[in-house]
Amino acid sequence: MIISHNLAAASAHRKTQENARNNSSHLQKLSSGQRIDRASDDAAGLAISEKMRSQIRGLDQANRNIQDGISLVQTAEGGLQEISAILQRQRELIVQGLNDTYTNNDRLKIESEIQELTDEINHISQSTSYNTINLLARDDYKILADRSSSSTNTFLSEPPTITTVQKTVVYAASGTPPEARHLTSNSNTSSTTQTYTNTNVITPITSQDSGQGYNEYNVDTYTTTKTDTERSVYETLAPTTDPQYSAPDYWYASGINPTWFGPKTLGHVYGTMSEIVQVDGMMRPVEYTSRSNTGTVPAWDHMWFPDSDVSIKRIRTILPDNSMQIEYIINNGNSTDTNVKLSNLVNPPDHSVMTDANGLLIPNGVTSINSPSGNTTYTMTGTEANASITFDNSLGSLSPTQLAIHNPAGGQPTINFDWDVSLPSQSSLTLAFKYGPFSLNLDVFERTNETEVSTRLETTLNVKIKDIDYITPKLTVQAGANQGQHMDIPLFNVQADALGITTMGLLLPSIQEQALSRVDKAISKISNIRGIYGSIQNRMAHALNNTSNAAENLSNAESRIRDADMAKEMLEYTKSNILSQAAQAMLTQSNQSPQSVLQLLHQ
Repeated sequence: MIISHNLAAASAHRKTQENARNNSSHLQKLSSGQRIDRASDDAAGLAISEKMRSQIRGLDQANRNIQDGISLVQTAEGGLQEISAILQRQRELIVQGLNDTYTNNDRLKIESEIQELTDEINHISQSTSYNTINLLARDDYKILADRSSSSTNTFLSEPPTITTVQKTVVYAASGTPPEARHLTSNSNTSSTTQTYTNTNVITPITSQDSGQGYNEYNVDTYTTTKTDTERSVYETLAPTTDPQYSAPDYWYASGINPTWFGPKTLGHVYGTMSEIVQVDGMMRPVEYTSRSNTGTVPAWDHMWFPDSDVSIKRIRTILPDNSMQIEYIINNGNSTDTNVKLSNLVNPPDHSVMTDANGLLIPNGVTSINSPSGNTTYTMTGTEANASITFDNSLGSLSPTQLAIHNPAGGQPTINFDWDVSLPSQSSLTLAFKYGPFSLNLDVFERTNETEVSTRLETTLNVKIKDIDYITPKLTVQAGANQGQHMDIPLFNVQADALGITTMGLLLPSIQEQALSRVDKAISKISNIRGIYGSIQNRMAHALNNTSNAAENLSNAESRIRDADMAKEMLEYTKSNILSQAAQAMLTQSNQSPQSVLQLLHQ
């Protein structure tokens, strides 16, 4: 037996508090009639119930909106019914006035009644409103202005589009300012496109007159008849550098004159070529020829250097005969320069090379150039497949430091590459160069003095408007709980001028027939509008039933989540109340248990 902790009393006390909280919760639900009175009662159920409640209230309001819309339509239809009755009376009077048994004086009295009825039509249309909204005298139609005829220009065909292209290819490597290079051909044949490829990608067809070391094949050739023509080939040179050292950059620019910064310092050069004119739909395929050369493989050179102060200068020269010369100048800092010169690496094609800061030279008498493909490209790719510099000692390094482009007056244009070489003392430096076949691509363009004529055909069409589609004003009825759930009620203008019955005479025979035709059209128009309003009213009646049904079922679902089952809550309350009373009795008994310890002490 222990006296420091009365565990039985503590347990009875905890149960008493728990039963008291349950009694309070059940009393709250019984008094409010809702199962979810706070978010803690059912958090998820509360969120779902609130969303359903918003939909229910929206549907209830939509119900009222639809009923208001039905009332509006009934108001408008009632006014139209009276106007229809007036038109029927007017037609009856017109038919009566057409009878020749009546004199002109009798017809004047008939016209007087017709005019009074017309005024009443205007009065009804202007006074028929719902909540101060006019329903039958709406003149805010969105229509085009009426016109008897109009003229419009119609192009039977689009004229050819003439596109001028200015292109200049600039060669550069490692961000060094570029120099424009161009090639021209003296060929006068219609098909002068040649393709030099390193590797033949197709099986060549060898002709009888092909040169040694060349493969030749032809594809379809098309020629066009033109007079007084000059033909030249525009080519741009883009040799590739050794991939082990650097990769060349190519870009196009046009319309900017070159800027020179010094006699040997080349600034940013943007050469300007002549305009190349491409006329849509006038492409001209030309003859293509594929050739390949064998290339030149020089010997290996081995050199020893006593220290690491070594510089290597590489000079690439594009000779005027379009051959290539590569020269390496190796300087160890103490001894004389060692030159490794490789000349005539490629067989020169039948083209010449020129460097001109102002761009490509243009023959005289040329007015346009027809481009068969829209491109002006000439690429020369030297395949330095096996060019390499190796070191016996792995600590050696080679890094590019400078690239310069020179074009001395009267001399050969050169492109210089400088590297820094770091070599340990007595290290072996091996230079190996192998220049394989190169590729040369040309695009051929045809210069001509003829002027291309584009013809634009124009014609004038007289358009007479026979019918006009009216965009009537409308009222929108929100017929649902969410956005976009609406119905539109169109509003019309049924005044006398809109119905075409402002003036209807019976004295002149020509006007008599027009009067009957006008009133018939007015009756037909009113009947059509009444039919529209009748269908809208039926539609709204179905929409009203649908929203009522949706609101009812949604209310039932929300009630099952939110409302309390009173019988069940009463059962739980009774149970909790009994348990609370029992816990209180047990708490009293638990507090009396320590008294037995006193009895032991008295003994």
